[in-house]
Amino acid sequence: MRRPLWIRWLDGAIALAIVLLLAAVLTGGLRVRFGDLRITAGSPWRLGLAALGLLAVRAWVWRQDTWWGRIAERWRSLRADTGLKTALPWVVTTRLVALYATYLAVVLVGYPQGAPPFRFSDNEFRNLFGRWDAGWYVTIAENGYNYWGNAKTQTNVAFFPAYPLTVRATAALLGARWGSPEDPTDSFAAFTERRQVRLLHAGYLVSLLSFTWGLVYLFRLARDLTGDDAAAVAAVGLTATYPFAFFYGAVYTEGLFLLCATGAAWHFQARRWWPAAAFGLVAGLSRPNGCLLSVPLGLLALDMWRRDGWRWQTLAAALPTAACAGLGMLGFTAFLWSHTGEWFLWMKAHGAWGRRFSGVHVLALQRWRDLQSLGLYSYSVVHAVELLNMAATFLVLAVSWPLGRRIGWAWSAFLLVTVLPPLFMGGFLSLGRVTSTLFPLFVYLGWRLRGPVLQQVLLAGFGLQIALAVVHFTWREVY
Repeated sequence: MRRPLWIRWLDGAIALAIVLLLAAVLTGGLRVRFGDLRITAGSPWRLGLAALGLLAVRAWVWRQDTWWGRIAERWRSLRADTGLKTALPWVVTTRLVALYATYLAVVLVGYPQGAPPFRFSDNEFRNLFGRWDAGWYVTIAENGYNYWGNAKTQTNVAFFPAYPLTVRATAALLGARWGSPEDPTDSFAAFTERRQVRLLHAGYLVSLLSFTWGLVYLFRLARDLTGDDAAAVAAVGLTATYPFAFFYGAVYTEGLFLLCATGAAWHFQARRWWPAAAFGLVAGLSRPNGCLLSVPLGLLALDMWRRDGWRWQTLAAALPTAACAGLGMLGFTAFLWSHTGEWFLWMKAHGAWGRRFSGVHVLALQRWRDLQSLGLYSYSVVHAVELLNMAATFLVLAVSWPLGRRIGWAWSAFLLVTVLPPLFMGGFLSLGRVTSTLFPLFVYLGWRLRGPVLQQVLLAGFGLQIALAVVHFTWREVY
């Protein structure tokens, strides 16, 4: 029997109360601020009474099943989930090996200048995730956005809010606010280091859990699109071993975006509009190109409309859902405008990282001149990292046509609208990272590759991923 919506909301409130109770017992409770909103939940007794009260209300008003019975049923469902069974081994093996390899590289190889540009702790393992853009996400999670009126210098308004806000909430559950800078036995430096390191570790946890559940959705989506369980398993493995997939084990947005993009796509195709809209909205709030998820979903909406005999009810439900990713981007844009008076400030801020329109013809001409003047060997030395980003870009462009024919033109469009704008705006800068979340690419390759060829691709991809992870975590550029 399907439970009413209000019972499901009540079950969610009970689950939240129990999570807060555990946080209060284990880490001292939740204390977190979102703008002017301050949320505090630190009393185990009050939280325990609240949980018991909610359970009593549920038992009195709904006797068809118990909350504990629903939890046990959900646990059995998770244990039987084929997608989760497929994803977990890949997550555990690839992330643990990458984590250990990067730690070894830090302590044995070291940094280019002998020390990192910034660090959160003198302990190398505690500081391991504090690399590159992770510093920006930690500053947003800790203190919010700041802008001094100059978009030509690097500023944290270039980074979207969904990931750092999730990190802030997770860190609060882990006890990020333990201690006090006013405590004479707890120095301000020690308090700050502990808080920032917990934000780092919370970021890694968010990335890892999001990546895991994103792979579950990817498995379901690949199975639905190809009708082949083997292709779905291969798609998960190819995603986990992709050379640039080490970003899923860093304090970056890739894991959260993969979860939201695959979750929105899967629920959308199943016509579950509310979860699809929620995932799409968070995708649009997670990174600049998150809004582009509205393009394939919009094309799918039009296809659904056609297949349903042009019924306006289908279009009325599907199009607003598809638009949610774009609305997320517009919401962040409006937020920045309300505080700074500048529209699309996040886009202007990306210019400080080299994102300026040049056109592919200018890019091709520059690279051709470099190749002529340097020669092939010197070019491969000077542009070693760019060659990898270039290879990832060409792979996406090459796959887009057969992907459209086999899987669907909506997903081919997703690849193109995600890759071409940054290619026009900044060349091959960061395109390897961008391509790591293009799940239709892995769905197609999972369907196309089989047997020894698939095994060789998985092995080669993961080997290159470890090499790139070492480069990234020892503060050498992979952009």
